Amino acid sequence: MPKYILFFFALALIWSCNNAEATKKPDSKEDPYFFDLAGFFNTEIKQLNNAQTKAHKTVKYNEKEDVLSTQKLDYEKELAVFVHSDINKLSWREKYSADTLKEGNEIRSITYKALDDQLKTRKITISFDQNEVAQIAIENRLKSIMASTWQELEYLPGKGYQVHGKQKMRLAGVDMMGIEVEFKE
Repeated sequence: MPKYILFFFALALIWSCNNAEATKKPDSKEDPYFFDLAGFFNTEIKQLNNAQTKAHKTVKYNEKEDVLSTQKLDYEKELAVFVHSDINKLSWREKYSADTLKEGNEIRSITYKALDDQLKTRKITISFDQNEVAQIAIENRLKSIMASTWQELEYLPGKGYQVHGKQKMRLAGVDMMGIEVEFKE
């Protein structure tokens, strides 16, 4: 198995284990406190899968690069890292600051920043254009005795997404990875 596949598997395992409860959808009786990131991405996943959206995908691992031209992807797996960055958890309401930028009556952006260094999702910025999501940028970080991991995610509805990361293992050095996906009509 190629080393970069093991790297992505390890990253996915680390993110899901540390954020399993955070990805649960809030109870239908209560409104999400923050932007409903999981709900947004679950809707996007359904739309992309139903439309059988094809994509041009580039995967980078350290110095290696693989290009996968126009193909259909499993968007539930592809966008899981975005869904797992959702911060709608009742106990986290006081652990993030929120800053909303408005222009007239229109929201231009919302930025959430973690106030607790132990939280994986450090920053989320949602940009809007005419009251529609135009971009979502997320910064994730995790530190443990054995490793530290950094991730930057960017999603552009209708256009594609990017995931860039760095993992520093105590005994194995530093690994860099990147995924860039461009949706094709």
